[in-house]
Amino acid sequence: MTYRLTRQAKSDIKAIYHYTVEYFGDSQAREYLDGLEYSFDLLMDNPNMGRLFSKKIRRYIYKSHLVYYEVRKDHIVIIRIRNARQKP
Repeated sequence: MTYRLTRQAKSDIKAIYHYTVEYFGDSQAREYLDGLEYSFDLLMDNPNMGRLFSKKIRRYIYKSHLVYYEVRKDHIVIIRIRNARQKP
């Protein structure tokens, strides 16, 4: 199984990176994004790991972010990555 990022998810990742660089530095930002990418790999191997959020969408918690994704036949689609304080 593989994963695909939506345009919004890619934008979310960029925003997370820029915010983390600004407040915590480049090395912390890279470490956080590495962990986020590792969680995508984990979800590829265990697609039902996240809790059901709606009929088709699941939600996985990675530190202070929520990863919203959909399980497809042969891949998962990462729809959004939102801060836990933001509305879904």
